[in-house]
Amino acid sequence: MNRKNIDLTEGNIISVLIAFAVPLFIGQLFQTLYHSVDSIVVGNFVSSDALAAVNASTSISNTLVGFFTGLSAGVGVVFANHFGAKNYTKLHEAIQTTMTFTLVSGIVVALIGVVFARQFLILLKVDPEIMDSAVSYLRIYMFGVLFTAIYNVGASVVRSVGDSVSPFYHLVISSVANIILDLLFVAVFKWGVNGVGIATVIAQFISVVLVFIRMMNIDERYGLDIKDLHIDSATLGEVLSLGLPAAIQSSITSIGNIFTHRYINGFGKAATAGLPTGQKIDQFAQLACKGVGLAIPTFIAQNIGAKKYDRAIKGVKISVWLVMALTVIPGFAVYFFAHPLARIFTPDEEVINVIVGFLHTVMPLYAFMGMHQVFSGINKGFHEAKFDMINNIFSMVIVRQLWLALSLKANHVIENIFWCYPITWACAGIIGWLYYEFRVKKKIKKLTELSK
Repeated sequence: MNRKNIDLTEGNIISVLIAFAVPLFIGQLFQTLYHSVDSIVVGNFVSSDALAAVNASTSISNTLVGFFTGLSAGVGVVFANHFGAKNYTKLHEAIQTTMTFTLVSGIVVALIGVVFARQFLILLKVDPEIMDSAVSYLRIYMFGVLFTAIYNVGASVVRSVGDSVSPFYHLVISSVANIILDLLFVAVFKWGVNGVGIATVIAQFISVVLVFIRMMNIDERYGLDIKDLHIDSATLGEVLSLGLPAAIQSSITSIGNIFTHRYINGFGKAATAGLPTGQKIDQFAQLACKGVGLAIPTFIAQNIGAKKYDRAIKGVKISVWLVMALTVIPGFAVYFFAHPLARIFTPDEEVINVIVGFLHTVMPLYAFMGMHQVFSGINKGFHEAKFDMINNIFSMVIVRQLWLALSLKANHVIENIFWCYPITWACAGIIGWLYYEFRVKKKIKKLTELSK
């Protein structure tokens, strides 16, 4: 693969969009594998209880990591705008400021996770039989949050200037390291859940080293300078104006998932092991869709920065059709192969039944997930991060929790938890589409008229 940066403001839209999205798709594949290997290894080499212990902390770790995942998505738009406008001085200042902010806040979040791990899991009503193992795994995992934070923001820097290939290589290398270390620490050294936690932290550190090297060598005009790390207040304000809403959105959505996992844990250890595992399989089905979903904000932002508004709109239409196709096809494949996919993670039939039940519920309605993903990315690209935050908090937190509270009160069955996912995808996707149609397109029309 060519490491040359792709200028998304030139050339055939479909060609450049796919060329930029393919490494993102493959990178997401390895990242998803990266996060699934822990569950596969402990589910097969230790026990279903160990699988439950690893999965019990998923919503907590996602909440703390989610802040930086959202931040990276938001600030990437700022970076891409400056790159598209060829304002390399501002781009360099934004990179220096954002990376310094990430280092400081990453340390704070990691410490919170380590110190309050047990309290978080008590809040989740984790089964007492797996509590100690879950706490131990979560504390080890949280040491690596700083590395995850730096990598996510660093990868956003690299992608925003048109290089989606380097983050792919970084994820491949760190994912392979994680797999090898998982097998070594668990299957050979018999370290159990602690082994997969340690393996993950080491792999995360490797990805940080790689992304730092790339940022420092990407371009002398705007590349990262470790000796000049600092925070410029005006630049931080600009970066956070887009990054913070996305970060808050991601964190609050993850907090909503904490309360969802309280309901899951109420159905016993099989549910604790099974439903999060089903969601890991679901993440594999999302990969192609996410590749385009990650590409479209950068595509739009570069073209808005270059004042190529018509090209940005054309890119939206193409991305919507691509995402729909790349969502429906994997969804049906996962539906029909749900049983063998579940057996990759565990031989426990009770856990497998939960996994299959979840997948058979959500996959027929998977187009709504794609709709949500693509319009979330589109609206971010058009600097509507605040709206996207409000939409996601309303749909993924408020609507989801209302559905769970009312449906489980009426009929306390785990299937009602399964249904909360497609219902809220549909809500967020439809609202995002309506906002784009009736708000964003009008704003772009005005900008187009002013530029003539």
